[in-house]
Amino acid sequence: NMNTRKITLALLCLSLLGFCFGWALGNSTELGFCLVTEPTCINKLTWIGNALYYGSAALTLIFLILLFTPQAFPAWKKFAIWFVPLAALLFAFYPGPGANDLFSPYPEQIFRWVSVLYVIISLLIIASTFRKGAHQ
Repeated sequence: NMNTRKITLALLCLSLLGFCFGWALGNSTELGFCLVTEPTCINKLTWIGNALYYGSAALTLIFLILLFTPQAFPAWKKFAIWFVPLAALLFAFYPGPGANDLFSPYPEQIFRWVSVLYVIISLLIIASTFRKGAHQ
């Protein structure tokens, strides 16, 4: 379906933009957005940047795959429509680094784990849909 491909391509471009923006915010000190003497600025921009960087990287990978497997888009969308907002909420409200105990992972670790989980589940859905389509 050409409409699905257009939507996927638009989402791919948007996720690439988020990936680049996340990288820039994550490197806020090096790029001069924050002075080294401004830890609050660095912490906030790095937090937002890392969430965007890892989340958008996962989205970019999946949208790239969906561009070549548009028949899997409807099945994947049913998963993504609830997973992506929940991940965004987790990224936004996850407590600060370390929370003073040994069992609280740093936000960057959570961003990575959630993004990897998203990619794995998405790939399973896409592969399952692709395999069903091959048998029909």
